[in-house]
Parts: sequence; structure tokens; C-alpha cells
Amino acid sequence: MMFIIYYGFTEIYFKFNGPKYKPLEVQVQSNDGDVDKIIDLDDILEGVTILRPIKGIDPELEICLESSILQKYPSEKLQIIFCVENSQDPAIPIIEKLIKRYNHLDVELLIDESYEDNHFGPNPKINNLAKGYKMAKFDIIWVLDSNVFVNPGTLLRSIINLQKSIDNGRETFNFDTGKGNKIKIMHHVPLAVSINNSNTLGNLGARLDEMFLFTSHAKFYVFFNKASIAPCVNGKSNIYRKSDLDSSVMEISKGQIPLINNRESIAKAASTFVKTPGEGIRFFSRYIGEDNMIGIALWNDPNNGGRTGMTGDVVIQPIGGSTNNGLPFHYTNKIMDYVNRRVRWLRVRKYMVLAATLVEPTTESLLIGVFGTYGLSNLFFQGQYKKTIMFLHELIWCITDYTQFKILLKFANQDKLHDNQTISPYFINDHIEEKYKLINWLPIWILREILALPIWIMAMCGTEIDWRNRPFKIRTDLCAEEL
Repeated sequence: MMFIIYYGFTEIYFKFNGPKYKPLEVQVQSNDGDVDKIIDLDDILEGVTILRPIKGIDPELEICLESSILQKYPSEKLQIIFCVENSQDPAIPIIEKLIKRYNHLDVELLIDESYEDNHFGPNPKINNLAKGYKMAKFDIIWVLDSNVFVNPGTLLRSIINLQKSIDNGRETFNFDTGKGNKIKIMHHVPLAVSINNSNTLGNLGARLDEMFLFTSHAKFYVFFNKASIAPCVNGKSNIYRKSDLDSSVMEISKGQIPLINNRESIAKAASTFVKTPGEGIRFFSRYIGEDNMIGIALWNDPNNGGRTGMTGDVVIQPIGGSTNNGLPFHYTNKIMDYVNRRVRWLRVRKYMVLAATLVEPTTESLLIGVFGTYGLSNLFFQGQYKKTIMFLHELIWCITDYTQFKILLKFANQDKLHDNQTISPYFINDHIEEKYKLINWLPIWILREILALPIWIMAMCGTEIDWRNRPFKIRTDLCAEEL
């Protein structure tokens, strides 16, 4: 486990420790085989449709949505679709304002006209996305949650890496020899930034979310991508091809993909979504963890299977109190808000990746520290120096997390493709020096470490999941049942 942790930390240290690069041109082999030539990116980039599912007003919604419009990408190869599930959604005025501001670009709003006609399963995100997926005019899809901010060069770097099968600067597939695995999903490390830097009770949940994503989650998320032993995909920001996903759903309908197709009814359900092009994503509305299931489907497709890839980019979710559009919105984020979120997703993972969920407590510093202290003390020191070993273990772990936190926070918004028109969000820049201070950072880190095991126990003792104010239950076939 320590190897895994420092594998992830090392990858972050070398691949995320600097401003995001500026790919203005690409060097390729010329036809004569001897001389390289430089070609413009516009000549090789494929078209992309950005899909943003929206429900209600999240903190700093306008800034987050606008960041996808301001991507440094050829405008004629970019389509942006905002998906809303009903005409009364309070986010619609903000979306319409953005569409009016950027009326020279291909930006549109799609609203479900009928709940019944657009309800394919219990997952509201997929139900909301389905209409945009079908209306997308490009094969490459970028599913980007409404509550995250992205840097202006994220899409450009991601498409280059997707087309060339490059993961954090390393080729995963040799197009000349056919060896290796092609990248089927580009994804980005999800981070959360607390807008309010205080450690008050009303904001502790936001600070804990921030700490979890910057430290424990980031290490393991980056490790699993690099090790490429299984798909590990968070749904905040995923880029893949419609044609690949539709192909995977076709294979599911034939019973060719394990883990998903563990019942005959699953294959039958998938078969209803392969008759019409552009409907493949609807199959995944039966799952709460649709991001992981889509990752499994693309990973295990016997015809087009591949792996995941990263670019050193992150997506940033502002959380806590904020203002939107000049109007005050107060988002309390208490300790139990954080606890409930962690419990919810642990329960989802309990059914989807049981083995990984069962060993998760050993990924946290306190429990693995107890194991390691007992083992080292008895193997090498006749049962002595337990307190010293435990102290040194926690000290090294803390220094590692503090270093990683500073790296990710410092470079989260540093992109060489920033210009005067690009947003530089205050919620990242304003509190950096305060967040760096050990006196502010350490208490939150200690509290998060202490809460890790109790949260896991709570998750293991229950089955009900509350998601967007709706109760669900995960069945043994991994499908969600709305209660």
C-alpha cells in the first residue's frame, strides 16, 4: 500500500508540478520518411461536442460554465450543449445570458419537454445528458459536470493526447506496430476548492472535501490511471467517442463484456439502445455510478478495448459560500454534509468494486500506521519503539500530503494558454497563501484522517443512497433502484 501511495505521489510530483503546457503545433513525419515537418493543429484536430448536465444553481455556476466556452480550440470544431431537465430550472437565466454573450459560437440549451419521454432509468444525470448526446454533431464527446471550472487549454491538450494515445507525456500505443493499448477515455483529476477559507463549523465540510480530493483521493486516482490495471474514472470530466461507447453497448447486448453483463436481463436492456444511433449512453441510466460503468464498458470492449489517459490537467469545483450573478447564495457545508457524501459514494463502490472498497481503510494513514507499527516493531525491535515508529510514519505521511496539496493548489490554475479573455477565478487565487499556512492546513488534515475509518464503517453498515434529494438502493446486478 505504501508503494501505491508513493507511486501516485511521484506521478503528481513530476507530471502536475508546473504550468500546463502550450501545444501550438505538432511535429509529424513527412511522406518522404526523412524530414519532419510542422503542421498547424487546426489541420489534425477533430470536432468536439461539450455536454454539460445542469440541475439548479451550484456555487459560481456562471464562471464554471463559461470556462468551457472559453476553451482555446478551433471554434468551427466546437459545439457546446447545456442540458437541463425541466423548464423551471433556476439555472436557465444564467445559461441564456451566456448564450447571448457568445452568440457567435455554437452554444445551445436543450430542455426536456417531457419527464416520461426522457426517463430511461433512475440516474438523473444520464436522463438529462441523453438528448445532448443524441444531438451532438461530433463523434468526440466531453461530458463535463456543471459545477467544475476548467483551464482554457484542457480540451486542446486532451484531444491531442486522445488522438495520439499519450498519457501524461507517455505513449500507450504504437500506431506503427499496433502494440499497446489505445486511450479510450481522457479524464482529469477532480479537485474541490473551498471558497471560504475559514474553519468555522458551517464551512468544515467544504474544507474536508478540499483536503480529501487534494490528498488521499488524488494520489490513488493518479496511481490507478498510471498503473492501468483497471478503469478508475470519476465522472466530473470525461472525454470519449460516441462511436466507441455505442460499440461497447452493442457488445454488452451480445453478452461479451463481463462485470456489467452478469444477468441476461442486462443484455436484453442494452439491446434496446443499439437500434438507433446516438442512444448508447441511455443504457447507463440504470446505474448510479455511470462514470465507472462507462469506463468498464470502454475498457473491456473486445473490439475496441483500451485504457484511460491524463494530461496533467485538473478540474476544480468551488464549494462553500459564494455569490452568483451578483446575487448572494449561501451554501453551508458542515461536517455531516461531507460525511454523507463520502458514505454515499462508498456504498455505490461497495457493489461495483467490492474488493477495493473492503481494503480502502488500509489506504488511510492511521490504520495502515497501526499495522505497520505493529509489524516493524515486532519483526525488528522485539516489540519496542511503537510510539516512535507511529510518530515517524504519521510525520512522513503528513509531509507528503502537505507537499502534494501545495503542488496541486499552486498549479491548478496555471495554464500557458491563459490570456486577457480567459477567466482567472478568484476562488482559486484569493486564498492560496492562507491555505499554504501549516497552522490552517494541519487541523483539517488531522480531522479528515480521524474521520476516515468511521465513515467507512457507516458506509458498510447501510444500503440506501441519497443522491440529489432522491433515495436509491443498489441491487446485486449493480443497477440502481429508485425508492
